[in-house]
Amino acid sequence: MRSFEHSTFIFLSTNAEHAPDGVEQRWLALMSELVQRGSTVHFICFAESPLAEAARSLGVTVAPYILDKWNVVRSASRLRKYLRRYDPVCAHSTGVEGDLLLRWAARRVPTLCIAVTLDADPQRTRRRRPVDALMFRFDEAGLSREDAVFVTREDLIAEVLASGVPPERVILDPDPASGHAADGGTSVERHLEIYRIFMASRGQGA
Repeated sequence: MRSFEHSTFIFLSTNAEHAPDGVEQRWLALMSELVQRGSTVHFICFAESPLAEAARSLGVTVAPYILDKWNVVRSASRLRKYLRRYDPVCAHSTGVEGDLLLRWAARRVPTLCIAVTLDADPQRTRRRRPVDALMFRFDEAGLSREDAVFVTREDLIAEVLASGVPPERVILDPDPASGHAADGGTSVERHLEIYRIFMASRGQGA
């Protein structure tokens, strides 16, 4: 059975800006831990991502050219090819466009586990005009297909459960600045626990 050392993890963000202590900033510690454990880690982001260089310095492969802001079909096709090429244990997204693209691309990659982190704003506020209603429908309808949904605030849990996500797949992963300790573990530990479950589902060890 394989370990972290023989596994690949892909992180995808379509947020143009990364807030201090935001999801992407907190991912850096997780990426660092995975790299130290011998995992291959990729970060797909826009070329102008302020964290791209920080990720590279950790030994992460940064891929800034896969996503096309103006062509969703092309982006999904590129992402699907990327997933097939690197065969990750898990692809983990944040940002509404990234979440939708990953679900779409992953439909033809059956061995892939997918996870999403929903940031502080509730789902209903993640929409941007002029396609808010359409994006809401697609996002909510596809949420139940996630293997894990990390939420940064307790008031998101009810909304995620209402979308059809089984309770065991919803993980509270609060911003450390909130003072909420969740289960007492760190964000990195919570993610590694879920990733171990994903590896076991693929016949890989921890």
